[in-house]
Amino acid sequence: MTEKDRLTQIWDEHAASDACYEREVALLEDLGLPGEDTEAADYQTLTPEGRVLLAEGVMELRRNSRLFEEGFTALAELDPTLLHPYLGELSHQHELESLAWTDAPPSVLAPLMAELKTDWHPRRDVSVEDPVAAAALALARSGREGALRALEAWVGALDAGARQEALSWLRRANVVQRTSGKLVRNFTSTCLEALPEEAAEDTLTEAPVARGALWRSIPDTPCTKCGSELQDALLLDGEAADCGLPWPARLPTCLTCLTAGGTVHVELSPDNTLSSLGADGTSAHSRSVEPPEYQEVEFVRGRTWRSIMMSDGERLHRLGGAPSWVEYPEAPPCPRCKEPMHAVGQVRDEEALFSDVGMLYGVACEACHIISTFSQ
Repeated sequence: MTEKDRLTQIWDEHAASDACYEREVALLEDLGLPGEDTEAADYQTLTPEGRVLLAEGVMELRRNSRLFEEGFTALAELDPTLLHPYLGELSHQHELESLAWTDAPPSVLAPLMAELKTDWHPRRDVSVEDPVAAAALALARSGREGALRALEAWVGALDAGARQEALSWLRRANVVQRTSGKLVRNFTSTCLEALPEEAAEDTLTEAPVARGALWRSIPDTPCTKCGSELQDALLLDGEAADCGLPWPARLPTCLTCLTAGGTVHVELSPDNTLSSLGADGTSAHSRSVEPPEYQEVEFVRGRTWRSIMMSDGERLHRLGGAPSWVEYPEAPPCPRCKEPMHAVGQVRDEEALFSDVGMLYGVACEACHIISTFSQ
């Protein structure tokens, strides 16, 4: 190929890329979004009809040019069911497209179940390039009872090494194994998000449904590990059951131990009495950490999947829903019964007080009345 031909090819490639981008911007502007200035949070302002049109437009762009990744990710976060009509065009072996199998209907899962080979021996770094791993992840993301039971049988038939890799892999979809061997999702579909202080009324798509607080001190309840006063990192005012949230709709923690890298355990008795069970995994610390300023908040109904892993759209504190992990999914087992704990909420570390601008996570074991918090 001559130098001129190569330059022509490069210019043609740039022109094609620019044309794709212009079509993406036009789609956003047609939906009333600010075109090339559209941010992750803007997608949430779309009406249900607008979201359907976005799905249609994103898939049309994908057919004719390339995957509109920003729009596709927004759809997966807003409502994965918007992508279900297009599962026949998507590949569960594509990392981003695999998200479309979240809550997928049972009718599309049989071919994935057929991919679960019991002689599976994963490579060192498991990925969706492995057809067995890709099928297992899509099934786990579907969360369907039949899919979880198929995965359960598959995991049980693997040798010990492959079984551990498989269970670690399934945690990417927040599917965990109980001590009985049963596979379950460790989160609830109900989610309440705390509105930020600067939230404007004209940007809200739903009226607040509850009130609560961020960083409310818990008097006369010191941490048995370091002596610092416990704090409710996030708290719902009212009964969790009234809002459909999992028990206990609060995230009590010791900020000092959390900042020292520990997992904080607190017991909440049936009469709502809190007591510290200390913390494990902490590094040495010599002083208390001042919590952020107390703040009253309002809650709105949130999405189960605020994001799959923490994305640009991840800015709200929330109770319920699936965790949006900063790093690899890791939730400690109950310190008492050793069963997997249920995800109950998270608080963004906006001031980098206890993580590198990451997240506080809360998990709970209702049977043992224990809430554990940790950060990434």
